Amino acid sequence: MDNLSDFGGPCPSTRREWDTNSCVEDLIDEDEKDRAKRASRNKSEKKRRDQFNVLIKELCTMLQGQGHPRKMDKSTILQRTIDFLQKQKDITAQNETCDVRQDWKPSFLSNEEFTQLMLEALDGFLVALTTDGNIIYVSDSVSSLTGHLPSDMVDQNILNFLPEREHGEVYKLLSSHMLMTDPIAADFLDSEAHIEFCCHLARGNINPKEPPVYEYVKFVGDFKFHNNVPTSSCNGLELTLPRSLQSTLEEQVCLIATVRLVTPQFLKDLCNVEDHCDEFTSRHSLEWKFLFLDHRASPIIGYLPFEVLGTSGYDYYHVDDLELIAQCHKQLMQFGKGKSCYYRFLTKGQQWIWLQTHYYITYHQWNSKPEFIVCTHTVVSYAEVRAERRRAFGLEELSPPEIAPSSVKVVVYMLYAMFPSSAFMSTFHLQLSFLAIVVIANSLNSRSICTEILFPDGCRNFCYLNLSQRGRKSYI
Repeated sequence: MDNLSDFGGPCPSTRREWDTNSCVEDLIDEDEKDRAKRASRNKSEKKRRDQFNVLIKELCTMLQGQGHPRKMDKSTILQRTIDFLQKQKDITAQNETCDVRQDWKPSFLSNEEFTQLMLEALDGFLVALTTDGNIIYVSDSVSSLTGHLPSDMVDQNILNFLPEREHGEVYKLLSSHMLMTDPIAADFLDSEAHIEFCCHLARGNINPKEPPVYEYVKFVGDFKFHNNVPTSSCNGLELTLPRSLQSTLEEQVCLIATVRLVTPQFLKDLCNVEDHCDEFTSRHSLEWKFLFLDHRASPIIGYLPFEVLGTSGYDYYHVDDLELIAQCHKQLMQFGKGKSCYYRFLTKGQQWIWLQTHYYITYHQWNSKPEFIVCTHTVVSYAEVRAERRRAFGLEELSPPEIAPSSVKVVVYMLYAMFPSSAFMSTFHLQLSFLAIVVIANSLNSRSICTEILFPDGCRNFCYLNLSQRGRKSYI
């Protein structure tokens, strides 16, 4: 029995001690594994954080070049980046939707360049009129051709811009389609929709008290039916035209026309400025000859520096502005620095661009004699020039009214109605229709108006064009 007890194994106390040691070792191994996992995880997280911080820093550096503040937190940087990407996405979608067919334009021209060339070749502007002569839309190109801002003409009557002797004839042409609403009249309208006539259109004046100067123009357009045509109660003709002659019908006829100058203008004012921050510098001798021209001047005035060096600045100024410029230069010579009046500068493309110049005289460091004149030229719009000069005359400049969204819907609808989709549609009609849509879109975008444009059934199934301050959005 004693021998059997010897082979029975270790005693209970020894077995308990062995089990305890084994558990401790297992726990230590698990702790080491957990620490290793945590260390590996922390290392990976630190690597990701470092990489994220590097990317955030790069984004911040890129945003700082776009005019954003230098110090921004991570959430602000990400939000600004999202806004930028969304804007680029909207621009890309708009370009794809409104892209011009390649057989219409050369491949090396962008849509904007092609549209500008079309407008220049047309040498006119687009206008939309109701049958009582109320203007519901006019394109921006009217400014360079007639001197009127679009806001001057929208919601006004076309007869306000014509000489009195032509009121009766033009109103007769417009009102001849006023009461055509039944099917028989609609068939007649389809056959007699096209209209062409010539008249005299008053040019815009900075001082409205001056006698008007008229330009001989030609209207070419078509009449079309449309619903919800905006009407105006302040077109200035309530006392001239009886209200009984004005259309009160729900469905009205409107005229969409191109207005072209019979006598072309070889020198035009560049009235619409896209970027109000455009500026360049130059240096002149005391005789006002060019000594230096900034590289930023070439995209603005068209001249390279070597083309103007040694020439007089007065060679490029408008004759009507020479007296005011000479007075400003006299003040410069008296006080050594100053600011010029608004004046017109002739670009290489034979267009008048409005500028304002800040200048000062530099002196020799040894003998204190004047050396040359340093000028900083800033591009200004015609609207700013007119507002400033009217204030000088003691006249109040009215704020431009916003274009009603319904007005734009009317214009777009009738443009597609004028040029229906058929096998007999000419390429010119398609180009003019697209051009009109682009002109309307650009004018809305420049005024930061958000609206919807619905195209009629049969032309497009459904088109939605949303224009806002952030960019144009379009879906088809």
